[in-house]
Amino acid sequence: MRLRELRVPRTGPHERGLAIGTAFGPEIAASAARYAQIYSRFGADAATVAEVVDGSLQAVQDWAPELFAELAGVAEGAEVDLPTAMSLNARTEVLARTQLAARECSTVVALSPDGPPRTLQTWDWYPELAPIGALLELPLGDRVVRTFSEVGMLGKIGTNGRLGLHFNILRHHSDGGSGVPVHLVARAILDRADTVEEAIAIAGSAPLAASTVLTVAQAAPGRAVSIELSPAGIGVVEPSAGYLAHTNHFLDPTLATGEAAGVDSTTWQRLDHVLGQREAVLAARGPVELSAAACGTAGGAAAICVHCDPDADFDRRVATLLTVSLDLTSGAIHHHTGTPAELTQTTVAEFV
Repeated sequence: MRLRELRVPRTGPHERGLAIGTAFGPEIAASAARYAQIYSRFGADAATVAEVVDGSLQAVQDWAPELFAELAGVAEGAEVDLPTAMSLNARTEVLARTQLAARECSTVVALSPDGPPRTLQTWDWYPELAPIGALLELPLGDRVVRTFSEVGMLGKIGTNGRLGLHFNILRHHSDGGSGVPVHLVARAILDRADTVEEAIAIAGSAPLAASTVLTVAQAAPGRAVSIELSPAGIGVVEPSAGYLAHTNHFLDPTLATGEAAGVDSTTWQRLDHVLGQREAVLAARGPVELSAAACGTAGGAAAICVHCDPDADFDRRVATLLTVSLDLTSGAIHHHTGTPAELTQTTVAEFV
């Protein structure tokens, strides 16, 4: 995956979207076409996609009209129609209607008594669906939001200089129907929240059609939680002894009764691995040390380092495309397009 940076000047929502769409127009159209093929291949026909998209558009217009205006600007700038732009932002909601497995991401947060939380995430996804990613800088009111996203999506992983947010997909038996796409819930938190409690309130106010977990950490005072979202409700997972770890299954005991992760998922294996690295991660400072600590002695063979088998069926051709660490005070995104075992002082980059 290649990354492209875009720094949008301070402007209104529609103009902001117009700048994004103009900058990434051909890539947005190509990404939408790739996802459309996958939706169809794995069981979401055109009528199903249209149902999800139409419901998402109405839900966002009602819940976050400023994001609706920004998405309309993206569509205009990219010269695609608004439903096409939403088909990307609602990809989790559409995929919840398919047989494609949810295979994405491991996150850890280390709390510290003498500084802000330190965070690390792997983003594991299908390389064919994300040959290019976007790093967006968006001045909004009293903050600057920086976020990594797939092209055409308004947000995913990011920080606003007060909060950092990580994003892991989940599956729940209540998934379906219409609602605000979880990617736009993540963006709304970055746009509006200064504290973990505000993030929880924003997440709880959104009608949902699919599940995910947003791990949110605030700089001062240091605090972090994983907010598990589903149409059945939300759950809040607190750190244990200063350490928070999440992969792709529910940890809230009530929501876990509706767990829909496939039995062949590696989510439990990956969680066991990162829980086993607790002491090393708590002692680490900076993205390079965090990455090495999260991998442990297994290095590149660690469960959180996902390597693509090009000969496997598509639904198993997943790889760690990005490793991200967020600086909650400077608002920087430290990133490497590969596994944490490959992140070094020379390979890590900074978006600030």
